[in-house]
Order: sequence, then structure tokens, then C-alpha cells
Amino acid sequence: MLLALHHRLPAHHERYPQIQKKVSNELAGFHGEKRLLYPLSKFPSYCKILPNVRLNLHSNHFQMDFILISSKFILILESKYYSDDLLFDDTVHQVIQTKGDEFKVFEDPVLQAEEQAFQLSNWLEQYDISKLPVEYYVVMTNSNTRLRIESTNTHHSSRVISLQRLPSLFRELSNQHDNHLTVKQINHLSNQIKRHNAPYLPDILKKNRIQPSELNHGIFCINCGNLGMKMIRRRWQCTRCNYRDALAHENALKDYYLLYGNEITNRAFRKFTGLESNSTSREMLKRAAVSYGDKYLRNYRLTYNFQSEDFDYLFQLNKVMKERLRV
Repeated sequence: MLLALHHRLPAHHERYPQIQKKVSNELAGFHGEKRLLYPLSKFPSYCKILPNVRLNLHSNHFQMDFILISSKFILILESKYYSDDLLFDDTVHQVIQTKGDEFKVFEDPVLQAEEQAFQLSNWLEQYDISKLPVEYYVVMTNSNTRLRIESTNTHHSSRVISLQRLPSLFRELSNQHDNHLTVKQINHLSNQIKRHNAPYLPDILKKNRIQPSELNHGIFCINCGNLGMKMIRRRWQCTRCNYRDALAHENALKDYYLLYGNEITNRAFRKFTGLESNSTSREMLKRAAVSYGDKYLRNYRLTYNFQSEDFDYLFQLNKVMKERLRV
């Protein structure tokens, strides 16, 4: 959602620098979480690994980067992709990031993971799963970051680990705990968590105080990042690099879905893409969405999957636009 907003928001907009900073922070975290996938792939096949789990407890939600369910314990992993020098302070429970003469202060990620473990334990009790231990660790996914933890600071030294430490940590925890779940029970618990998972899908425009009318319309060229493709002989053609793509409007529909919601009309689609032909836009919508309503008031419902590759184009477009700015 932030990437789509960043691409569509004019660079001269007063909130553009803030959105740009948010995107940078989120992409760093996303990259860190992706780096976790390789060491996690070394774990036994019977373990269930669930990313980005958000559960409800007592009318509030809590979210975890990764949950690993084994026969002996549940492991919560909080991914952090900090850079530069990090000092972990256990007196005021802060993380201080230093770069030259500048510094930033962050909240204590261990306290965050500890709270997640407490909430997950309470959530499990609702389903009569109270004996399964819940372990938690903060994984530093940037190998170039220098960590400074005093030897007396057991609060952080016992719970903050490097990416490379993860496989051996799993083996140590497995030796410390007894069996509690069968493979069948692991699968059942995993499915139960998936069913109750409630992904955070905010109204991204409202959250960032941006009006729908302030966004740029049009079709992005995935080849050069230009916003200005035109329909020429039943194909979209870029006005900058002449790249042609018959399906470029599908990414625009996904942008619309992320920014405005899953309901769209023929008129709204034509306004958003700059398409003039009513019949052409109707055919495009019929192939990409589910139609409903009567002949004269027909709407279309968009359906996409955040767990699939539906939105990978946003990362490709972000890369292309960055390269374009460097030229």
C-alpha cells in the first residue's frame, strides 16, 4: 500500500518526504524478514513456520514477524534490520543507533518480543494449549551491523541473536524442552492460527491524511517507470521508451485496489487509467474482476492475494524508478 501510494503521490506534495521515509523503513524491514527465510529453511520439515501473524486478544491485536511451531515449543522471532552501530541499554530499555555524530533512539525490541510471547501464551490458553512453552528472540538480520551489548546486560545478550545463530539456537531449544505435540497436532494448531490471522489492512490514504484527488492517475511503464502509457492498437505503449504491454492496466487495477478498495466501476476505471473506450474498459474489467449489479449500474469487485506474487510488480517498479533517477 505504501509503495503504491509513493508511486502515485506527486513529488511536490507536502507529505511526499514522509511517505518516502516510511517506504524506506518498511522496505528495510521487509528485506530483513526475507533474509530470515534461508536459515528457517534448515529447520525440520515437520515444523510449521508462519510469517506476519496478527491475532486478536481481548479486543486488541498483537502481531509477530514469524512464528515457528515445533513439537516441543513455539518460537517467536522478531526481525530487525538495523544498520550502523547499535548500543543496547538495559537501564532505560532502549536501542541507540549511532552513525558518526548522529544517533537515533528506538524502543527495546526484546520487550516487544517478550510482550508478544505473553500475549500468545494467553491466546493459546483460550484453546486449551497452556503447556506448550513459548520462546522469543530478536534476530538481527543485517550482518554489517555492529552490536554493543555489555557483559552484564543479560536482558539483551540472552535474547538478541544474529542470523547465523538461528539454526544452532533451534537445536539448543529442542534439547532443553520435552515433546508436547504430535505432527498432527502441529498441523492443527498451525491451521487454527491461520484461520484467526487478521492482517492489518488500513485505509492507507486516510491514515496518511491524503485525499484521493491528490494522487496521479495513469498507467505506469514497468520498463522505464514512466507514468504515461497510451492505448495504441489494443496495446498500452509508453510515451517515453515505446515499450508495449497489452496487460499494463492490470497493475493499475492493483494500485486502485490498494489505494481505494476492492470496488470499481467502468467510469472510475477509465478515469484512473485515461482509457477512453467504454467497451474496451468493460472487457478489461470482465477479465480482471467479478461483476455484479444490473445492466445499467454494474460494479466490479477486485480480488488479489497478499500472500502470492500479485503485488511483486511494485518492487520491480520501485527498482526501475530508482535507476531512472540515478541516470
